[in-house]
Amino acid sequence: MKCPRDGTTLARVHIAGLELDKCHKCDGIWFDRGELERLRDLEIPDAEEILERKYGDPDYKGGKVEAYMRCPRCDEGRLRRQAYTYVNPVHVDRCGKCYGIWIDDGELNAIIGEKKGLDEATNPGKLTAFLHAMGRLVKRGKQQGTTTQRNGTSS
Repeated sequence: MKCPRDGTTLARVHIAGLELDKCHKCDGIWFDRGELERLRDLEIPDAEEILERKYGDPDYKGGKVEAYMRCPRCDEGRLRRQAYTYVNPVHVDRCGKCYGIWIDDGELNAIIGEKKGLDEATNPGKLTAFLHAMGRLVKRGKQQGTTTQRNGTSS
């Protein structure tokens, strides 16, 4: 397969049980349908750096690209830019035919980071803990109010 960005031959790389295709020239990565979502859900911090350490910066066979970005998987599909995340916008290139995704250098870490941040912000455990703490404060306040009334003092 060829890099849709610069035409370089893509190299097979492995991370978290997934086999991906990476360009060692521009550091872009090709994800077949569903692979990006699986890797994103694992929330591996610094996934791009892990791939770089594991596979380094080997020699690569250069190439060239003509006109628009073509899908490296099905060759007939055209990659179209679309928003993948919205809080900190990351745009990816998706094939309209096979639904594979091309991400450029730095985009994988941004996608994983946004998911992790959203998960932490919407963590039901944290909300539950907050509500329990508020309930305890309210209960203590009511108990103190009852004790104050029994002692004949008022506030």
